[in-house]
Amino acid sequence: MTNLFDYVMVNNLFTPEQCQEYMSILDKCHWGPHRWYDNVDSTFNELKDFEVTYDKQVQTSMKVPILNFAGSYSKKYNTSKTISFSGMRFNKYCTGEGIVKHVDHIHSIFDGEKKGIPVMSYVGVFNDNYEGGEFMLCDEEIKLKQGDAIQFPSVFLYPHEVKPVTKGTRYSWVLWSW
Repeated sequence: MTNLFDYVMVNNLFTPEQCQEYMSILDKCHWGPHRWYDNVDSTFNELKDFEVTYDKQVQTSMKVPILNFAGSYSKKYNTSKTISFSGMRFNKYCTGEGIVKHVDHIHSIFDGEKKGIPVMSYVGVFNDNYEGGEFMLCDEEIKLKQGDAIQFPSVFLYPHEVKPVTKGTRYSWVLWSW
């Protein structure tokens, strides 16, 4: 019998040195508040929202390992070889911040020239020297170490969340493909 976690892949993509370099660059960026795709004031969100930023330099540096990671999933499951990606978003969770359980049925990131509905979600962490901030997928904790990334289908069967950080700052990245 197939298990939902049969379609989840975790791998270490970046060295601690690379992660430290990326965080150093991102710390110099302008960070703004996370906004839900529908821009509605989310009364369901009992957590203090985190901050986000975007940086082409870091995204470009991370591109090859992420493409290889996505390709290994496609090869393992014999899926389409043509994959389009959203831009990468960087997340910073300070003490008390997290993100409520949700699924990645996102449409606003595909406005403009890129069109599609996400079929795969990618999440990675740059550090693990914080407390709390657990990544939960289908109500199970997925332990992600510094430099790790996880990919999983973006459908309703894969609700996920980040528990509130209780000490320190959690740096991560996300992107989606279709």
